[in-house]
Order: sequence, then C-alpha cells, then structure tokens
Amino acid sequence: MKRSETNRRIAPAPQQRSRVSTHCAGLGRRSSPRAFTLIELLVVIAIIAILAAMLLPALSKAKLKSQGILCMNNTRQLMQGVHLYSGDNQEYFPMNVHGSVAQSGAPITAAATSYYPWIMGWLTWDTSPHNTNSQYLTSDSYSVLARYVGRSQKIFKCPADNRVSSMQARLGWNERVRSVSMNGAVGIGNKAATDGLLNCEKVFAKTTDVTRPTPANLWVFVDEHPDSINDGAFFNAQRNYEWIDLPSNQHNGACGFAFADGHSEIHRWRSSVLRYQLKFMDLTRQPVSSQDPDFLWTIERTSYPR
Repeated sequence: MKRSETNRRIAPAPQQRSRVSTHCAGLGRRSSPRAFTLIELLVVIAIIAILAAMLLPALSKAKLKSQGILCMNNTRQLMQGVHLYSGDNQEYFPMNVHGSVAQSGAPITAAATSYYPWIMGWLTWDTSPHNTNSQYLTSDSYSVLARYVGRSQKIFKCPADNRVSSMQARLGWNERVRSVSMNGAVGIGNKAATDGLLNCEKVFAKTTDVTRPTPANLWVFVDEHPDSINDGAFFNAQRNYEWIDLPSNQHNGACGFAFADGHSEIHRWRSSVLRYQLKFMDLTRQPVSSQDPDFLWTIERTSYPR
C-alpha cells in the first residue's frame, strides 16, 4: 500500500518536466529577431530621402556662405597689401596694365619705361600657360604686391570659381590661377581717363586722389565673371551703357568687392548680371539699359564722369 502511494506521488514528475521544456521552447521562439518586411524597408528609405532633401539645400547655402566669407577675406588681404605698398611708395597705387602689356608677360625692370603692375598675365579658356602661371601673381619679377601679401596665390582666387574648359580639363587642370581683377580707373598704366574704356574724370594714381567717390565707395578689387576675365584690369566706361567687363555672379547671384578704405563686401545683383551664366566663351561687349540697377551700382563706385 505504501509503495502504491509512493508511485502515485512521483508519477506526475515527467509531465512537469515536459511542461517546463515546452514553456522554455516557446520563450526561445518569441526571442528570435523578426526580419523587416519590404514595405517597412521602403518606408525607411522614403524617410531618409525626405530628410536628405530637406538638409541638402541648407548645406548648399552654408557652403556658399563660407565661400563668400573666404572671398571677402581674400580681397581684404589684397587691399591690405595695397595699403602697405602705397605707404612705401609715396601713396601710389600699384600700376594696373591691360591689353598687349599684360599679354606680354614682361618682367619688371629698372628701366625708366618699365611698368610696376599689381599682376601680369592674360587668362583664356584655351591652354595658354598664362592660365596656370602663378609667378605672375607671386613673384617680385611680375607683381609689386607679391611681397606685401606673403606671396600667397590663393588670395587672388575666388573659392567659388573652380571651373575649367574641356580642353583644360584634358590637361589635368582643375582651375585657373586668378579670378580677381582691379578697377581700371585705379592705378596708372597703359591707359588714360579719356580712353573709351573709362571715359572718366581721372585715373586714381594715388590713394590721396580718392575723394570722389569716397574711399568707402570706390571699389578696387572685384571677382570678375569667368567668361569676362582676361588681363588684370576691369573696365566699364562712364555713361557708355554697356558691359565691357562683367562682374561675377557665382556667389548665388552675388559678387565680392574690396574698397579703397579696406573693407570688403558681397554685393547681390538684381538685374542684368544675373543673366550671364558660364559658357566657357569670351564675353563680348553687352549693351545694358541706362536704368539697369546692376550697371549703375557698379559704375557709380568705379569713378565719376568727366
């Protein structure tokens, strides 16, 4: 009788082990990872795409803003170099040459007929070595500003101007050496106030000549449009309503200027300058309305009429 009762007491044990084993097996199945469905993956991808579309314009604007700051810093350093040079040379601005003199690439000499330019060279969209010759900017043999700007090549270049023509790209070029030009009415050279390129009251030979416009309103350096730039002089004639040389518009429709008082700014265009997109072609003279706000803003700060 005792044996029978003992058997009845211990008989259920195998069933309890079976239930525990089954319960643990169930836990194991619930803890295994579940794969994403195709729809869930597509939703995640769509969310990422939407976020990217929202962020990219902001990143692009931030890049343009940083390029604008670098551009202003570059032209401000150039103006500091001009002031240092003028202080050492009886307040004369560096000479500003154009045309055949700039194309000649002639070095500075001690001869009485020698020019003392701020830079030398002539930029094109072809494979001329002038396009990559940094010596025209940083060597004392060609540039009187070189020693005053620490022989830094980068300050002659707008960071937004990084395009080359197809034939230049085939040579492995990734940029031309310069994008900055100097006001044609500033600094003596192979030009005169009566030239059709200027038609102004006078060329500002010295810093002390700058009274009208005032130093804060006379621009000295500009980022020139890549299709317009060639020599280092930027010309537009007073009361001749045409773009001879064209300012750049690569800062999201704006352009960098440096003024005779030493400050730099980014000016946003409103009208005609915005029409000229990069074509890798030499820009010819372009007629402009006598009421065009972009032309009037530029010419009023270039010089004044005779």
